Amino acid sequence: MSWRFRQSFKIIPGLKLNLSKTGLSASVGGAPFTVNIGPRGVYGTASIPGTGMQLRQRLTGDLLTKPDRDSYDPPRLDLPDAPQNLPLNNFSAVNSSFPPLKEIRSASTELLTSESLKELKGLIQTAYEEHDDIDSQLSKAKVENTLAASRFKSWDDGFLLKKLFKKSFATRKTEAEIAAARVSELEEQLRLTTIATQIDLANGQAEPFYRLRDDFTKLADGAAIWDVKAEGATDMFRQRTTANKAVTRQKIKFSLSRCDLIQWDEDVPHFNNARGGDIFLYPGFILYRASKTAFSVIDFHDVKLVTELIQFFEKEGVPSDSKVVGQTWLKTNKDGSRDKRFTGNYQIPIVIYGELTLKSDTGLWEKFHFSNPDAMGLFLKSWNAFVTSFDHRISLRFDQDGAEPTTIDEEAAKPSRLVGTDIHFECNWCGQPIEVNCEAVGQEFRCPGCGAKIIVPELPV
Repeated sequence: MSWRFRQSFKIIPGLKLNLSKTGLSASVGGAPFTVNIGPRGVYGTASIPGTGMQLRQRLTGDLLTKPDRDSYDPPRLDLPDAPQNLPLNNFSAVNSSFPPLKEIRSASTELLTSESLKELKGLIQTAYEEHDDIDSQLSKAKVENTLAASRFKSWDDGFLLKKLFKKSFATRKTEAEIAAARVSELEEQLRLTTIATQIDLANGQAEPFYRLRDDFTKLADGAAIWDVKAEGATDMFRQRTTANKAVTRQKIKFSLSRCDLIQWDEDVPHFNNARGGDIFLYPGFILYRASKTAFSVIDFHDVKLVTELIQFFEKEGVPSDSKVVGQTWLKTNKDGSRDKRFTGNYQIPIVIYGELTLKSDTGLWEKFHFSNPDAMGLFLKSWNAFVTSFDHRISLRFDQDGAEPTTIDEEAAKPSRLVGTDIHFECNWCGQPIEVNCEAVGQEFRCPGCGAKIIVPELPV
């Protein structure tokens, strides 16, 4: 295909992710050359089109140092059966800047990505940036195409003007054809810059992942979920309260949805976040999306999930699925009794909530409160079962440039030739005929047939 309007762009190879007991592996590209990244190292597989013959060669040593299965310490949540087993921390929501609270927020997305997943992030980011750029150009091209088509049709449907002004009519027709061709070309380039993602789950990982997704749905169906934006200690004397912790919070919703960075045909657990990035749980990795182009890819095993039950002095109404375990006063004495110096001092309920914190050594720090601690307990159990079902520390270190096929026989390929303003030549690997505008000489792109990196040859002498 000859690119007439936007000659330089990257064709993104397909991405296949496989999650099994030994961990996450990735295959990038397609026949005749594929790079497989997994726990036993990096392998290259080359095939000769039309022969059914393949050559598989190990490119690196082991990428995975066998982890100790006991190194992952799953979090636990002990649900209380009686009031005397309730947690010690008492929380209260505040809307003022007093006392000063510590903001709960993750680090920059540049820091959050796990070392083992940086190359995977690079592939996703390259695809998204290329796709987004073409999508923007396509939107403008469609507007121009509509205008050009309308200008041509207004004369073509008539009789007089196209007869009197034949040259102008021909110009309108050419402009309409060029505008339509530009839209068609950009639509094809948009398709070629979309990562076709295939995620395969082994039976031992499929069951716990889908169980995790089901229990996440139960958690999302709770009457109330809050994103905790800041927290700190209270000044119990000045605030006249027995709560020892204060928080600022905002109600949010959890849901099953998709992130446009990953083209997968299934919905995944999605943590909406009032402050910071949204969190998507994919099989084998966590996607943290802070903005349109700022995101991180995090290994499940790099994330510490901390849960606890808390007593909350609820001033804003008790959710329907929460348990009230006591009462306190808006303003209290040290012993918890009513402070009679304040008029309009009223009782407020003490409610049991669940608190979930996500943390990583790279800077992930998000905290949520749930009105239904039982649902949080189920989700915690499913999280542990899924994370412990596969090994970790698999390095997905691959280089797109390193994943290119090498040339078999340059002499066997037909020489390039100039046809009008286009250079006609063939891919040295698969023999795919390619036509490119002569202005693209020396530019790099990928073969539409095999995904190989190609540099447009010099003009034939």
